[in-house]
Formats: sequence, structure tokens, C-alpha cells
Amino acid sequence: MAENPPRSDAELLDLAYPCALDAVGDIERRHIEERLAKADPAVRQAFSETVQRMHEVMARVAELDSQSPPPELESRILAALPDDGRPELPSAWQRRTRWAVPVAAAACLVIGGSVIADRIDAPPPGVPGAEQVHRQPDARTVTKPVTGGGTVVVEFSPQQRLAVIAFDGVAKPPSGRVYQVWLVPPGAGAKARSAGVLDGLPSAAKPFVTAFDFGETLAVTVEPPGGSPGPTTAPITGVPLP
Repeated sequence: MAENPPRSDAELLDLAYPCALDAVGDIERRHIEERLAKADPAVRQAFSETVQRMHEVMARVAELDSQSPPPELESRILAALPDDGRPELPSAWQRRTRWAVPVAAAACLVIGGSVIADRIDAPPPGVPGAEQVHRQPDARTVTKPVTGGGTVVVEFSPQQRLAVIAFDGVAKPPSGRVYQVWLVPPGAGAKARSAGVLDGLPSAAKPFVTAFDFGETLAVTVEPPGGSPGPTTAPITGVPLP
């Protein structure tokens, strides 16, 4: 009997999400560990970093458990869940997706006035994050120039309140500096809040995914290593969000 073709590195990275949530059985976990042992070192590192990020995000979510959620929280979580309504047993891919989608949604929702956002590394088709936004019927894409050259491409879903950010032709930040993403609420004197520090240049293959609130503007500045509590330089680009 012919062997099945080898599964891709992208599929292996998909498994980092259920592994981080301890949502795989012992046998499947051993199979994953065997595949990781044979994988390229860069794949193993990406897998480990994804698991670590998921643990950090869930820890941050847990810290907010005592806060009262906004009235729209339940509807937004339900909107992020797969809407198949079918009773049959899910496939392995569906099981992984059903674990990953609610976690990504919970990690990006506005809870008690705070936004939790995390980068989704290299999301291939079907992985929550970039694909979750892309498949929404209300998804829109905006391209804006970046000071110094290149453009930023932002795809966002007003319904999901998620934005996917990628650079095109943008140079690396100056030595000893980093790019930091901000969300600026509407109104004069509004205080920008950090959506995250970019540890690389986001691209279509490795975008930066963040939640946003109504009427905010997404901005990017150049900051010292590790980022700043507030912007210290003028934005190199800005994209108004609905």
C-alpha cells in the first residue's frame, strides 16, 4: 500500500495551538514530538515560540477573569465559533480549529477596557487569525504609505474587530530600534495604547494580528528595544479603522 505524502511544516505548526491548550491525547502528542524531532530547527523553534505565546496569552486572559465582561462578549465569542451546526464527529483538523478559534477570539476581545492581542506566526490557510479575517464577508483591505518607503497593508473585519497587518517594501527599523503598533482612540488628547512590539517585519506569510475598538486608528512608530509605554516618535503610518 502506498504511503501517504508527508505532511507539511505548516500543518505541524498548526498543531502548536492544541498542544499549548493540552487538547491532544498522549498518543497524538508522541506523534507530534516524533515529527518535531525530525523537523527543521526553524520549524521546531517556531512551534516552541507559538506554544509559549499561547501560554502567555491565556495567562493574561486568566488575570482578567475577575473583571465583569461587557454585554457583547458572549455574542462576539459565538460569532468566532465555526457555524456548521452538524452533529457528525469532527475531523482532526476540525478539532484543532475549534480549539484554536475560540482561544484566538478570547485573546483578542475587549475585556473591561483592556485589549489582549498576540501575534499569530505564519498562519497558513485555515488557521485562526489572518484567515479568520480574510473569510469574513465584511473584510476590507486598506493600503497606506510608510514614511521612508514601502506600504502597510491592513485587512480588517468590522464585525470581528480584528485587523491583520503586513508590510510591503518597508525597511527594517534602524539599528537598536523596533517598530511598535498602537491603537489610538478617537477624540482630541486620546491616549494611544500599545497593540504590540514587532519582533520582525510582518508580511502576508507572517502578519501581525490585533483586536481593535470602534473608531480607533492603527499607527506604527519607531521605538527603543522592548517598546515604550507611549509613542515617543511621530507615526510612520496610520490607518483609520471603523
